[in-house]
Amino acid sequence: MDSNLHSLNKLSSEIESYKVFLPFMSQKIQGKYNSIKEHLTDMDKTMTDFNRYFTDIGWCAYDSMNLALMKKAVFEFETSGTDAGERILLDYYETDIKKEIPVLLRKAAPFAQRADLIQKAFDDHFEDRYYASIPQFLIIIDGSVNDFTKSKGFFAGNTDVTAWDCLVGCSDGLSKMKNIFNKKRTKTNSDEIRIPYRNGILHGRDLNYGNEYVSCKCVALMFAIADWMCMKDSEDARKEKFEKENNPQPILKSIESIAKNTSAKGEMKQWKPRNIIVGVDISTQPTAEDCEKYPYLIPVVKTFDAWKSKNYGFLSSYLKELFDYEESETKRAGECRKLFSSKTFCSYEIKEVKEEGCSKIRIQVQADWESNEKHYSEFLECGIIYRGEGKEIALPWKGNGTWRLVPWNFRNLLKS
Repeated sequence: MDSNLHSLNKLSSEIESYKVFLPFMSQKIQGKYNSIKEHLTDMDKTMTDFNRYFTDIGWCAYDSMNLALMKKAVFEFETSGTDAGERILLDYYETDIKKEIPVLLRKAAPFAQRADLIQKAFDDHFEDRYYASIPQFLIIIDGSVNDFTKSKGFFAGNTDVTAWDCLVGCSDGLSKMKNIFNKKRTKTNSDEIRIPYRNGILHGRDLNYGNEYVSCKCVALMFAIADWMCMKDSEDARKEKFEKENNPQPILKSIESIAKNTSAKGEMKQWKPRNIIVGVDISTQPTAEDCEKYPYLIPVVKTFDAWKSKNYGFLSSYLKELFDYEESETKRAGECRKLFSSKTFCSYEIKEVKEEGCSKIRIQVQADWESNEKHYSEFLECGIIYRGEGKEIALPWKGNGTWRLVPWNFRNLLKS
């Protein structure tokens, strides 16, 4: 396991030290122990193999990267070769990544500031206009990192892109990608390249760069950088927490916690979604009192009530994840005021409600507002997620969490 993954290394060490007590434990506890150990071993092998197989050709594992995607790519690489492994990644970053764009914009302020440019670059990417998407992605990456470091862009020689205790900060992570993509290109080259050599592309020396390989690797790089920004921002707090936990939770308690979560997952499998018809089952403009059977609608109702009353403190708390790049409530309220003070709320209507999971609801709303003597009527999409405070799975019927609004696609608010 990479030495930078301090938390996982610590957990691995704890698990190994607990092995001596295993013969005295019940079969149930032994089973949970073996399950944890196998999962940790499998995760470590998958991440290690992924970076070993793919970093030299322009991909690196990052913390929010789907583990199943890594496993599938590794499997195809081992059974059918490099091209088959890359094809798994290309297919994902050409199609499935579309639903993750709002996550990218929420995760790091420098990307959020470039929302329109990013969307246009993605539009070119999804329409196979790679000669247009690739330079835009590279420019966005460089500028975003420059804003984040307040010093140098991503491709500058002395820009440090390491981060403590995270996958993207590993030896085969972002630093290695930076060195590969920043390779000097001193001669004009008309042969196809499959790695986004920044200098060759932006300085006009690599002429045949416009293909899915280069564009997809730029997309993956943006998500890796967003993870790095999040991990770098939280680095000091994570270190402090890690150091305070010198007497960590006993592994037995961890196993018991996993047993509870396993039971919760069994309950989740029994859950069935309801087919919600807006205008029949629920009002298009419900009040909080109307939401007894659908409590997940209350955050939506309160959000628009706060906008209507121009209560930016409450509004920023309901839209916390839209402004999560600011640490304090006061700063989030200030950012919220900047975005909404010029927008006079008119009305809203719930257009669609879909219960995608027992703790995950997708809601589409049409919002109307006025700004600068113009009327806007735009669709906004949000997720309503049931979350608890601890690591235990939160389930609505247990009452161990709260419904929280996650702005999946509020990009239309930026139009005015």
